[in-house]
Amino acid sequence: MSDQETVVDVVDSRLTGTELLVAAAAEVTSWPSVSASRARQVKWVVGEYTRALAHADHPLAADAGVRTVFTREPVNAYLLLARTGQLRVRKAADPSRGSDNSEQIRLEVLKLLVTACGAEDFAELPPQPDPPSKPPVAKRPRSLLRSQLTELADSPDATTSQLRMLAVGAVVSDTGIRAGEMCARTVEDLSPTLEELRVVRRPQGWSEAEAFTELLALSGLSRAALKRWLPDRQRLLQRVGGTATALWVSLHGNHHDGQAVPAGTPLMPRGLARAWTRAVVDTNIEMAGQPSWEPLPTRMEQLRRGVKPTAVRAPIVPDAEKAAVLLDDVAARGRALAELRREGEQDSTAELQARIAVRQAVRDAWAEGIEHTVQLSTLADAGLPDTASLAAAGWEPVLLAAIDRARGWGRPSKAAAAV
Repeated sequence: MSDQETVVDVVDSRLTGTELLVAAAAEVTSWPSVSASRARQVKWVVGEYTRALAHADHPLAADAGVRTVFTREPVNAYLLLARTGQLRVRKAADPSRGSDNSEQIRLEVLKLLVTACGAEDFAELPPQPDPPSKPPVAKRPRSLLRSQLTELADSPDATTSQLRMLAVGAVVSDTGIRAGEMCARTVEDLSPTLEELRVVRRPQGWSEAEAFTELLALSGLSRAALKRWLPDRQRLLQRVGGTATALWVSLHGNHHDGQAVPAGTPLMPRGLARAWTRAVVDTNIEMAGQPSWEPLPTRMEQLRRGVKPTAVRAPIVPDAEKAAVLLDDVAARGRALAELRREGEQDSTAELQARIAVRQAVRDAWAEGIEHTVQLSTLADAGLPDTASLAAAGWEPVLLAAIDRARGWGRPSKAAAAV
């Protein structure tokens, strides 16, 4: 049985009212597939429904049983009371204003509670509403946006803030991923050549068990932007102790719960959005009046609208047998390249073909989910221990430096040199 497989222990059907709902909530939140955010939503809905049972306008009494509490009339009465703000613990400024998103969450949670109670045969839940549509964003020619980012990438005087903005903008324009997905990315999610990005997708309303992994293609602009951002990121990590794997980090120190937080700490979604807006505003002011400059969009959302990335599905967890085969291939291809380099065959046709072969093997192993450090250890044993030989095998030097910092050297050869 997988860790994410859900076994439902149906709650006692003799329970009623609040006890029934609380027991159902405890069962749902115990499932491995239920995330922390979903668990909070379950407790919120159960709290609302408990107050609904005590409300004068609800048709059921506080001791309602499992065969009635999820039927059409009581559920509709609960939703109406919740929608009009009559079940709030704290008074709202305008109780009559309901949220389509809140209604959708309530129905999703009610469905989970029905499952926990084993009440599928007599539950009558309303159909799920369509997800609320987002207001359209003014169209901006994507070619113009990329042109502005390219102009910034070519600037030798770009600040660290602008380099991070450039890398974020280019990656989002290529992949269309959300701020939360961006913040979750680490150096492990970059392919050795910086040509692809691994992203774990968790669509809204889906359970953790329904998450899936995609490999998204990165453009030449994104690769150039990452090559400029990663060295500056490295400098920002100087005061950060321990491992440092986050791809997007803060530029300045801050305080959290009374404790000093140094620069180089991982960005959270709101922080990333604010950082983008701040950097864009500063850059637009600085570049105003330049003949070819058009202001960049100040909201990250504008970057991802309409993006149709080139995506390939990948496993969330590597298959052990397949991983072993792929690592054997990396080792064999690595030994072949190392042998040609030892014989002085650099830049020969045979050596160039060997480079292509090992790069493909390395890419396939990364796509399966094999960690960078595991591959680098395999290549070191095969005779490719240093930056120059690993670059021949397709590894970007700036990524190698990031791996070293992320994992406490990362490469066996570097670890040995540090002793």
